[in-house]
Amino acid sequence: MAEPLIPESRLNVTQAAGLHAALMARAGQDVTLDMAEVTQLGALCLQVLVSAARSLRAAGAALHLVNVPDKVLAQMRAMGMSPETIVEGQE
Repeated sequence: MAEPLIPESRLNVTQAAGLHAALMARAGQDVTLDMAEVTQLGALCLQVLVSAARSLRAAGAALHLVNVPDKVLAQMRAMGMSPETIVEGQE
């Protein structure tokens, strides 16, 4: 099992490209994203997570979001999402 990916604490527009690159570097394998240190999740990074989860599912792998802080859960809810809707999709 691969080590969890630990993102920057502020996942905003300036972190989107780096988050995307880190996720794509693990394409085709299950990815665990440890969100424990995340304090901000912006819409662009949320879209990166949704897209990565979709791509991984299509390749037979999965994205797992773990240790998501309450503050980040509230930010997800404000954008109409949850960890479950991100990783499972809304198909």
